[in-house]
Amino acid sequence: MIGRLLPGLLCALSFVAFTSSANAQAKIDPSLPEAPLPHRRVLLLFPGFETVQDPTIPVAPLKPKQKFEMAYRKTVDPSFLIESAAFAGLDQGIGYGPQYGSGWGPYAQRFGYNAANLATTFLFTDAILPNVFHQDPRYFRKGTGSFVSRVWWALRSEVVAYSDQGNEMPNYSSMIGFGMSTALSNAYSPESSITFGKTMERYGVKEGVSFGLNILREFGGLSKPERHQE
Repeated sequence: MIGRLLPGLLCALSFVAFTSSANAQAKIDPSLPEAPLPHRRVLLLFPGFETVQDPTIPVAPLKPKQKFEMAYRKTVDPSFLIESAAFAGLDQGIGYGPQYGSGWGPYAQRFGYNAANLATTFLFTDAILPNVFHQDPRYFRKGTGSFVSRVWWALRSEVVAYSDQGNEMPNYSSMIGFGMSTALSNAYSPESSITFGKTMERYGVKEGVSFGLNILREFGGLSKPERHQE
């Protein structure tokens, strides 16, 4: 069902998102000097350097190398192993995802599958496609307003992003990147799990997880930047 509905839902969401007003975003200022990615976390677990905390202060665009740095740091972060293990446990517990069977051996296969899936997703959505489309992969918080308006902002951010010049544009990095990593995952999935419907379901799950992470970024507290010796 989700495989048939997802394309239409994304098109409808994109249309509504681009026709709605959204003035909470501080513009990206290309004249600002390069700023390093901050060392901070969301809810003490997830990396916080991909979140622009203050919507009232313009920020410098990311350099191409910083987009690759973002993908790399997310992949080597301790939360990467926690996420891979959690998704593997969820897949095995509810019978979702690649059908490897039950037991510790299939769990290890699911762990490897999810680790590879996360790594390729980060590479496509945070590094390669943002550089191809000159797009900023960070999440820009709304920060103020009603609960509903901030949830809508988190959802809207799935289909609307900002260029390196600060202009609104379709979120190609997310929408295409999720599709590319999902298609690639078929290369290391059991043959029984490679169907159009199951592929679209996995794509839909990625969009849903990304939206959930946007909610955490929008409402979750960011730690103060840590001091690192250069």
